[in-house]
Amino acid sequence: MKRVHTVRGFTLIELLVVIAIIAVLVALLLPAVQQAREAARRASCKSNLKQIGLALHNYHEQSNTLPPGWIGGNRWGWAAQILPQIDQMPLYNFLGKTIGQNTSGAAAQGWNAVMPTLVMPSALQTKIPVFQCPSDSAQPLITFPLTNGYTISGGPTPNTTSFSRSNYAGVVGSAVNPGVIPTTSNGYGPGAFSQNSYRNFRDFTDGLSNTFLVGERRSPALQGGYYTGGDTFWSGAGDEVSIEGVALCVGDCSYGNGIDFHAPVAPNLTSRVPYSGFSSTHTGGAQFLMGDGAVRFINDSISQAAIGFPGCTYQALANVNDGMTLGDF
Repeated sequence: MKRVHTVRGFTLIELLVVIAIIAVLVALLLPAVQQAREAARRASCKSNLKQIGLALHNYHEQSNTLPPGWIGGNRWGWAAQILPQIDQMPLYNFLGKTIGQNTSGAAAQGWNAVMPTLVMPSALQTKIPVFQCPSDSAQPLITFPLTNGYTISGGPTPNTTSFSRSNYAGVVGSAVNPGVIPTTSNGYGPGAFSQNSYRNFRDFTDGLSNTFLVGERRSPALQGGYYTGGDTFWSGAGDEVSIEGVALCVGDCSYGNGIDFHAPVAPNLTSRVPYSGFSSTHTGGAQFLMGDGAVRFINDSISQAAIGFPGCTYQALANVNDGMTLGDF
């Protein structure tokens, strides 16, 4: 008589146990994978700032000055002026040939035109990877008017109302009052970038390694009823009559507008925070480019106070020559 061999399969209980083990392993591995991806994105963001730092140093070597935060009247920003130094010479040349209007409304070409008046908006909508943090998943274009009421204003009527986003703003200084353009009697703000600033590295008497040049700013977000972040674009300032307008290319480190500040009220035409400050999607702080080209991750718990008072480390890092003693950062 022939023997029949039967093959034993998994029981339902055994199958459920295997599935449960796989689910636990996936649950354990998923955060690790997400952390690894964020670490890679953060490293890429740091690389962006290093490239921007190298471009600014090359610009300074060629011109013996940093570019201005934005050009008065024409509103072109510091980032647009370093396009040749970040391998964007074709875009730089194209913008220089494009027709727009000058401050009087007459036809003008390229850098002599007011930035938002260019008749070829596609050029100002060009996505430039080095100006965008890979951790920020916001829409690549900023379109005006914004929901908070901010718009492009001042000078001729703009032909362009949408602009390519950037996540990096020049540092204008430690104290900026709403509605007051950040300049001093000599035309400079206290930081590296302001209207027609043209800073030379010899102006950084506090030390290049102790001064911010550029910082991160995440796109606007509403989280748990609190607002954080702000809009930035590489081409320049939206207007020169409000902090909201110049905040599109520069940012401030005012006391009360710290890193990743979460405001309970949406930023509007009378309240700039946190729109004009610095922030990031990285946990715990934001990355800053220092004057010497180094990139530092600054924790959002860094000591801050009104400039001149004890503990004003964050504010002092934003100024080029305030002579303040720094704490740990």
